[in-house]
Parts: sequence; C-alpha cells; structure tokens
Amino acid sequence: MNFVFNKEDIEKIESVLGERSQRVENSYSWRLSNKNNLQSLSFTIFNEVQLCDDAKGVLISVQTNHGYFELHNCTNYIIFEPDEVIFINQTAELLSSLIIGKNSTCSLFSNINKQILKGNLSDLDPAVLLAAMQLSLTESIFV
Repeated sequence: MNFVFNKEDIEKIESVLGERSQRVENSYSWRLSNKNNLQSLSFTIFNEVQLCDDAKGVLISVQTNHGYFELHNCTNYIIFEPDEVIFINQTAELLSSLIIGKNSTCSLFSNINKQILKGNLSDLDPAVLLAAMQLSLTESIFV
C-alpha cells in the first residue's frame, strides 16, 4: 500500500495552517485566505484515489486565484515551520513538490532531478537555483 495521510498527519497540517479541515469520506479539504493581499486558495488531500488501472495513491489538488494545480501520487510531506506544508512525490531520480502556505501561497516544482539538490548551489545554473534551494529542505526524506 502507498503512503496515506492519517489522523495525526492531518492534525499536524491543521496546526501549521491554522485552519481545521473538512472531512468527506477519505478526503480532507481546507479553505485558506489572506486578508492582507486578498489571496485565497482551496486545497484537498484525497487518500487512496484510483490513479490508474492498478494503482491507488494520494492526490493533492489546489485551486488558487491564479490556477489549478495537482500533485499525483504524493509519497510524503514535510512541515516547514512556521507556516508551510511541502507535499512530495519522489521517484529514484525525480522529485516533484507542491508547497502550501498559511498565507494562501502555493508553489509547484515538477520533475526536478535529485542530483541538483546534492550539488554545490554556487555551481548551479541560476534558472534551477530556486528549485534547488526550496527542495533542499526535503533531502532528509529521500529514499
């Protein structure tokens, strides 16, 4: 069985985001808003979704003022204090991440080669530097 979010995981996420989730069957939803900049987002964790004919996994969906984002087959997450949750999908070579912030922020990094996270930041092309810096936080959970 793949990774699934349990009650303790959801409580940790609620604590960091400062909002309780709404549970419907096997999913948990949040609505976040930032009164300072009028940003808002809604996101849902779907546990055990049929992702293809023979595989179930976790799907994270986010709707913001600027678009809709999904992370399929979430394999782990990290609480990044004080106010972000980093949802991760990783394979042997690649890492994708969806980062949700308490202030209605959302960032998506997709198909990042893990090698750039292990290198010297000063040697990286500036175009990949932000992804390397953001996702270096996830290095502790690499398989």
